[in-house]
Amino acid sequence: MIQNLYLDHAILLILASSLLSILLSWLSIKVAPEIGLMDIPGSADHKNHSNPIPLTGGIVLIDLLLIMVLITGLWKDPKILGVLLSGVVISIFGLLDDFLDLSPLKKFMGQILASICLIYFGIQINFFSSPEFFYHTESNLDFWLNLLFTIFWLTTLTNAFNFIDSIDGLAIGLSGLSIVFFLFISIISGQFIILNLCSILLGACIGLYFFNAHPARLFLGDSGAQSLGFVLGSIAIIFDPNTGNQSSTWFVPVLFFYIPLFDLVLVIISRLRRKKNIYQASRDHTFHRLQKMGFPVQHAVLMMHGVSLAMSMIGYLCLNLNPVYANLIFMLTLLFGVFSLIRLDKNYY
Repeated sequence: MIQNLYLDHAILLILASSLLSILLSWLSIKVAPEIGLMDIPGSADHKNHSNPIPLTGGIVLIDLLLIMVLITGLWKDPKILGVLLSGVVISIFGLLDDFLDLSPLKKFMGQILASICLIYFGIQINFFSSPEFFYHTESNLDFWLNLLFTIFWLTTLTNAFNFIDSIDGLAIGLSGLSIVFFLFISIISGQFIILNLCSILLGACIGLYFFNAHPARLFLGDSGAQSLGFVLGSIAIIFDPNTGNQSSTWFVPVLFFYIPLFDLVLVIISRLRRKKNIYQASRDHTFHRLQKMGFPVQHAVLMMHGVSLAMSMIGYLCLNLNPVYANLIFMLTLLFGVFSLIRLDKNYY
């Protein structure tokens, strides 16, 4: 009965957020040319669209989160307020980047500032102080390691989603898939904070997808892609698998975000191997490599969504497996990633 109430609550939030997302997206497309927030064709080598496209996805996302959290009263929860305010910080820096093209260092400083804001509200990884962690220093080092790992996780996810936003509908689709699995688990386990955040965020993604899918009428921009990655990273920290056995569940969010993380690792390793600038945007992401192998745009996007769905399902199934088997399966997914990386980067220049 309680789960049915949670489901009804989630559906209402998703519907309301979807409609609001569509409305805000439509309005942002009208406003973008007036404020000069447009992605101009040919402004960078990696861009291949032929007409100016609004870069307003981030504005839509954060505005929607603000509106929904305020009108539903969810801002009274400290964790939701923390995610919202830190999301605003990352969105502002992303928006500045869309307007002014910030240096990588300034973008990174913005990500660290947003991470510190989140930690201030008590949202952090406690991996190193967990009773099941294999070693404890019994000192303040555990505390600082937790903080550093929290910042590392958040900045990694933020950049992973920013990196993979390389083609119409890809980042928003992958985000939606991840959110569905977090939402499903939150309904079953009664995690109300996750349920509310994921319902609102899923509605935002559904509305944005109508305008961001190929051929895109709206781009996420740095503001949208970074905000998505950061908020999803925050949700993963708050997420509690409720199994009481962290040794078999710590990697579940990694599998939910498998494709963005894989793409980030592929691009960094490949650029280091080729002595290229890691932060210089280029057509060397997973999608571009699949295209070069002969896959049409829609097929390449569907393939990446399919792998993400499969990995998310594996992550969900691992929640109820024996820790030994669960970790063994996780290792196999890592081996699959290594094999795929070698295959995609072989003879690539």
